[in-house]
Amino acid sequence: MSGITDQIKERIDIVEFISAYVPLRKAGRSYVGFCPFHPNTRTPAFHVFPDTQSFHCFSCKASGTIFDFLMRREGLDFREALERLAQRAGVQLRPRTEAEEQLDRLRSRLLEVNAAAAAFFRHMLVKSQRGETARAYVAKRRIDDATSEAFLLGYAPDDWSLLLTYLTERRGFSPEEIEAAGLAIRHETRGYYDRFRNRLMFPIRNASGDIVAFGGRALEDVQPKYMNSPQTPIFDKGKVLYGLDLARDAIRQNDATVIVEGYIDVIIAHQYGFRNVVAPLGTALTADHVALVKKLSHRVYLALDADAAGVRATLKGLQALQSQPEGELTAVISPEGVIELQRRQDVEIRILTLPEGKDPDEVIQEDPDQWRAALAAARPAMDFYIEMLTSDLDLSSGRGKAEAVERIAPLLTQIAHPVEQAHYIQRLARLIDVEERYIFAALGSRARQEGRRRSPDQTRTGRVSAQPSAEATPQPGEAASSLPTQEEYLLGWLIRYPAARAAVEEKLHRDLTSYPALRSLMSGTVDELFTRDEIRALWRAWITAPAGSDPDMWATTLYAPLDAVARRVLGLHAPQPQAYRVVNDAMECATILQRDSAKRWLVQIARMQAETTSETERETLLDQLVQIKRFIDMLSIPRRSSAYIDLHALHGL
Repeated sequence: MSGITDQIKERIDIVEFISAYVPLRKAGRSYVGFCPFHPNTRTPAFHVFPDTQSFHCFSCKASGTIFDFLMRREGLDFREALERLAQRAGVQLRPRTEAEEQLDRLRSRLLEVNAAAAAFFRHMLVKSQRGETARAYVAKRRIDDATSEAFLLGYAPDDWSLLLTYLTERRGFSPEEIEAAGLAIRHETRGYYDRFRNRLMFPIRNASGDIVAFGGRALEDVQPKYMNSPQTPIFDKGKVLYGLDLARDAIRQNDATVIVEGYIDVIIAHQYGFRNVVAPLGTALTADHVALVKKLSHRVYLALDADAAGVRATLKGLQALQSQPEGELTAVISPEGVIELQRRQDVEIRILTLPEGKDPDEVIQEDPDQWRAALAAARPAMDFYIEMLTSDLDLSSGRGKAEAVERIAPLLTQIAHPVEQAHYIQRLARLIDVEERYIFAALGSRARQEGRRRSPDQTRTGRVSAQPSAEATPQPGEAASSLPTQEEYLLGWLIRYPAARAAVEEKLHRDLTSYPALRSLMSGTVDELFTRDEIRALWRAWITAPAGSDPDMWATTLYAPLDAVARRVLGLHAPQPQAYRVVNDAMECATILQRDSAKRWLVQIARMQAETTSETERETLLDQLVQIKRFIDMLSIPRRSSAYIDLHALHGL
């Protein structure tokens, strides 16, 4: 598979490709522009390096290959980026199975059905006499024509088979295809009939702009008031945010995503120029929603209803946003005075407070400045937590105070920055009128209890096999290139053994702490060690998998080509009982890859330093060069390990 990704990168010039998204100017051997992944219009920190076919932002540290750029820019997963770039490069991917081909044909057909249905609904709203009631509702909600057209609003007539007849007789789709798209329902005796009737229709588009489903708002007093398409091969409501295709550029530009609750909220926000607004589809935020948001911005505003249901939805949304495993490791002091590493949240979450009983669309239409003020006054998530989780307690009683600490303590321990944590401990202490030391003591007691509750299986990992498994061992006649690489060995350890992952992540963070000049080059994450696109994509897939996932079972859920890479990587290591061997070998392997990464930066920074005409920039780059060399010297040459086929020989050491 690495051969295919290499072919693609050889055939597509990264400078030409990125230039379609970002204006670039030549600066020595590299090209420079403003980073598309964070707001910045003053200092161009985004560099594209033709020699290595890679990019790097010296401000936000976004980096990678053409695959990484496309995935981040368009919100794609690795498979989607691979297929799109392969098509552009004229590279043939592995032959698809008949089942895969059949599923692709079905998906394409369902997209065609939805596109035809959207055109039908749009005509009924704009041109048909039947749509008068729907047009009156659109006018009542003060949605203008341009916005209605941008969101392709439509109308499903109050008829049991009008859409079905149009799609079958005029467009040539079968009733089975229409049912599969979620637009028709099959009755056991009466046959097929339209799912949506007498409803204002909201086409639901994915991040690429394809119509994958519909939402319908009843125009009479019937239930449900809002109804979405069912799950189909092209639609999962837990993976789609309404309006994201139109909001994506504004989200990046503002480095902020505003999440509201309803279709109309999104539509009116966009109409008034607040184009970074999206909404989930009648469900709480999911891990997939969070993954979409985190690709685009570092700030998230939750603007859900102020009633009880809205509060519950906000709490669920906060839980989803804060439960993701990504984030930079940060050294903190625990309540017991122990220095440990915690993962800092890479998204700033704030809660938007709206006037009682008013939805975002009402606030915006009454006074757009009031909406701007609400955004500016949005509260940090912890403030919201403290208020909501203590609102039902009697804080004048001892039991109420103890319950408040019990509820808030788990959240306080998640705050990585010690000053921020101290701030909220102080605030909670004032709220319940107790001394801060008692809250610190409660946090320490909780940490000890959590430690005792951990089972041996949660803290024990195994030793790797003395020899690679049969699946990983090259067979007679196989090319030398089929030998496992350092990246594959390390990834296998990190996936199979939590202790190895924790040790390597701590090492990467610790090794950089004495080299401040390298902070614009490296963030000290595992992701930076991997140069192969599919290895990096597999690691990203693993860190977003549900906690406690079984690696082998997880691998079966992956799509091609990552499933084959996962099987190969996991086949390198068999479970063993001695954790220290796994950790030691993983650390040695990580050191080799660290040195490789540092050497690549040494070459790149040396070139930039030789080519720059700015004296200030030359001094900065020279400082980086000195620290890179010291960093490389600091990384000791790993001792030979018997746990894998001499990685040092593979590396040429």
